[in-house]
Amino acid sequence: MTDKRPAVYIEGIAVDIGWADATRSLTEMIFSTTRRAIDEGKKSLDTIDSVVLAAHDMVDGRSLSSMVTGPAAGSYLRDETRYSDDGAAAFAAAVTRIEAKESTRSIVAAWGRASEHDVEAVARATFDPFFASPFGIDELQVAAMRAQAWMRMGGDVAARAEAGQRRIAAARANPRALKVGGRHPVASYPLNEADMPRWADIAVSLTISAEPSAVRVAGIGQSSEPYWIGDRKLGRLAGLEQAAQRALSEAGFGPEQLDVVEIDGLTLFDEAIGMEAVGIAQRGGGMRSMATDPRSNPSGGAAAGYCAPAMGLARIVEAVMQLQGQAGTIQVPRARRALATGSCVVAAQTHTAIVLEAT
Repeated sequence: MTDKRPAVYIEGIAVDIGWADATRSLTEMIFSTTRRAIDEGKKSLDTIDSVVLAAHDMVDGRSLSSMVTGPAAGSYLRDETRYSDDGAAAFAAAVTRIEAKESTRSIVAAWGRASEHDVEAVARATFDPFFASPFGIDELQVAAMRAQAWMRMGGDVAARAEAGQRRIAAARANPRALKVGGRHPVASYPLNEADMPRWADIAVSLTISAEPSAVRVAGIGQSSEPYWIGDRKLGRLAGLEQAAQRALSEAGFGPEQLDVVEIDGLTLFDEAIGMEAVGIAQRGGGMRSMATDPRSNPSGGAAAGYCAPAMGLARIVEAVMQLQGQAGTIQVPRARRALATGSCVVAAQTHTAIVLEAT
């Protein structure tokens, strides 16, 4: 990271992935996850002066969701900012506030409970109500179109089956992944069941500050693609490519020096295209990277459990665990540098890339 930006460190992390747990409300799920992150950071709640949340009223099924769920994430009598974008974007905002000395220690939290809402209906509601919604289009159908476009542009699908098997095996080995329950959405051509995400209930929380700890934020990049699907080059993720370039430039090293890459992608194809966008796979070679490169989504990605808007923050937490040497059975040996991404809003319109480094 350049000397122009002050250092920000990750102190405590926690993630909870489950499905339709009748013994806990969403508020209880958020509270327990946030409590664990604070405890792991070994600083008291009194030292935290700001909270940045990623939460959607439509996903939560509660109007003014931050008023209902925010206090469980520590926002009571604290400065609170809520993003309707992805958790990685909320993380970037929290880091920026600490860099600007508007905050000293912050909680960043994100959640989504797929068992309590119609995921596809919420996705359809994000598209333009006049020109797109009448077609009933949702994010998974855009993902299918992206997969087709990628193949037309020369994407190599020879390793598709191997990549899908590795992805599912990684999710099964991940001790934090969803083990029981969940729901696989219906696949649209050319996608199949092995390519799809596994809807889950997810809460993620972490604490950050300017005080040195084991993992620091080395670079941040953000970008956005056009709102209209027809204005995008669907075979690429141009916004993610730009966000990753910015983050790596700020960190001062290239993609070849990354030890772990956690891509937030809705499907196997999205994850493969994401590997190309961040630079660890050649154009058209993302699927081969997913099949053979141990750096590529060792967590299992969307197969381990998926519910927006928590996924970018979940990818960050998985990357942090790798750098701390605490990833368990999916630990990448000698991991020192990692990149995690998040995307959200109208089928991956916005992108955030976070580069992390072990101190």
